[in-house]
Amino acid sequence: MKNLFIDTNIWLSLYHFTDNDLSQFEKLKSYIGDSINLILTRQVYDEIIRNRENKIKSALGDFTIKAPQFPAFAKGYEEYHFFCNEMKSIIQKYKAWKNKIDADIIKNELPADLTIQAFFNEDNLIECHDIVELAYMRYKKGNPPGKDNKYGDAINWECLLKNVPDNEDIYIISSDKDYRSIIDERTFNPFLKNEWKFKKHGDVYFYSSLVGFLNEHTENIKLETEVKKQELISALKESHNFQETHGIIAMLRKYSGWTDDQIEQLCNCVEDNNQVGCILFDSDVEEFYTELLGNFEIKKKLDSPIYCVAQKLYAEKMIQEESAREESEVDRMDALNEYFNH
Repeated sequence: MKNLFIDTNIWLSLYHFTDNDLSQFEKLKSYIGDSINLILTRQVYDEIIRNRENKIKSALGDFTIKAPQFPAFAKGYEEYHFFCNEMKSIIQKYKAWKNKIDADIIKNELPADLTIQAFFNEDNLIECHDIVELAYMRYKKGNPPGKDNKYGDAINWECLLKNVPDNEDIYIISSDKDYRSIIDERTFNPFLKNEWKFKKHGDVYFYSSLVGFLNEHTENIKLETEVKKQELISALKESHNFQETHGIIAMLRKYSGWTDDQIEQLCNCVEDNNQVGCILFDSDVEEFYTELLGNFEIKKKLDSPIYCVAQKLYAEKMIQEESAREESEVDRMDALNEYFNH
């Protein structure tokens, strides 16, 4: 039986899943107790509850409808009254729909809430009270995982060390960099890998996404939307020319609900592939990345691809605004000269 630990960031990514992918993910329950031992810690559950509202707020960021502002001359067309009535109807239906969603948010009955609740209950949570001190001392020593005066990852790791039987492997799904190698982010942190081998006499198998694990270890679980998104990200990484990049961006714009890891991968494409980076300010590419980062909390990390792309987009916006101000000043002076010279 495979010992499986799914990190908080992966559980929270379910709030970006389609209903179909949520239904597919729920099939994982049929494997539990048979071929998979799913390890659920109190620490992970508490982190999900603490971060739930932020994740929902991010997902709802673009879910708005505004009535258009009509220029005076547009009101003289016969379509104006029809469009106004249709727009009022759409806005009323949107508000009713939004109220329904808000009610489900309050009641913890969003589709992702129900999926998470299907896995977590008080009976299967591993309590962490007795290892908090161990995790704290681990963090103070500088041992991974953990950063920025936070040691929740250290609590989870110590929980795994304590609760997984000796001589057994562990399968970890996480997009957290604390679990990754600094040299090769596709591989597990070597310190943690060696620690598991020394203390538990087993191996660690690491996956940065659900798709990777499910494709390898389940037969009937297919996260179709997430798979398609990942395929497009991979295609963008390997894009060979500008035309190909524009085509991939057009397909990427059909999707929403990007996970933190996917956003980082997409920003890496800008930094690592000049067939993407060189046309960052083409209108379609710039709009895609601006929307992508619109509701994302940017943290100042000079080596972060997300921060680098955000900086480039912001600098370009400042240049465009300055150019617009200069053009406006020129237009104003031309108007003044024309007025006084004629």
